[in-house]
Amino acid sequence: MGLKANFSSISFGASVDQQTGSLSVFEIIEELRVPQVPFNLQSLVIAVAMEKTQPEEFQGKVMIHVLTPDGRQQMVGNGEVRIPTEQKRMKAVFRFGGFPVTQFGQHRFVLSWIDKAGAKVGEVLLDFDVTQVTQVASGVAPNEKPPLAH
Repeated sequence: MGLKANFSSISFGASVDQQTGSLSVFEIIEELRVPQVPFNLQSLVIAVAMEKTQPEEFQGKVMIHVLTPDGRQQMVGNGEVRIPTEQKRMKAVFRFGGFPVTQFGQHRFVLSWIDKAGAKVGEVLLDFDVTQVTQVASGVAPNEKPPLAH
């Protein structure tokens, strides 16, 4: 029994319409350009649309790990998953508030699905980069004052 992902994303926002089942994703994250680390992302959302590859019910777990540029791995979420026999597809939205980013470089989220026996039956890899940029001060520089009006 397996699950395959037809769509997955990391974004600042997402929702699933309960009546239509439509998944909406807002502000996809591929690269974050920031002047310094560490910082917290106020909202980080992982959205995934899954499909069963077998007709019977699926019961298992989802695990979410993050791999940071220094090679460390940390579990940041897990939970039960059940897709009934009569249902073929499922959409899920995982929300993280105040998610800490402590390093520049490539970050990877790994979503894994395991069955009741503990065997991995599906996986999604989601990458985003954190790039350092020079912070430009806003306003007028002291030596570039606007001319006085007469």
